[in-house]
Amino acid sequence: MQKQIIRVSDILEQIESLNKMIELHQKESSNNSMLSQYEYLKNEFVKELAQILYEFKTQLPTA
Repeated sequence: MQKQIIRVSDILEQIESLNKMIELHQKESSNNSMLSQYEYLKNEFVKELAQILYEFKTQLPTA
C-alpha cells in the first residue's frame, strides 16, 4: 500500500507539471503536436490514478 501512496503523489506531481506545459503551449505555441503529446500523457496518468483509486475501492466521479 505504501508504494501506491507514493505513486499517487508522483502521478499528481506529473499532472501538475503537464498542466503547466499544456498551458504554456496553449498560449505561446502553434505546435499542436507537443500539446497533443502533453494531453495524452496527462490522460494516461489520470487513468493510472483512477486504477489505483479503484484498488482502494474508491472511484472518481465522471464529469
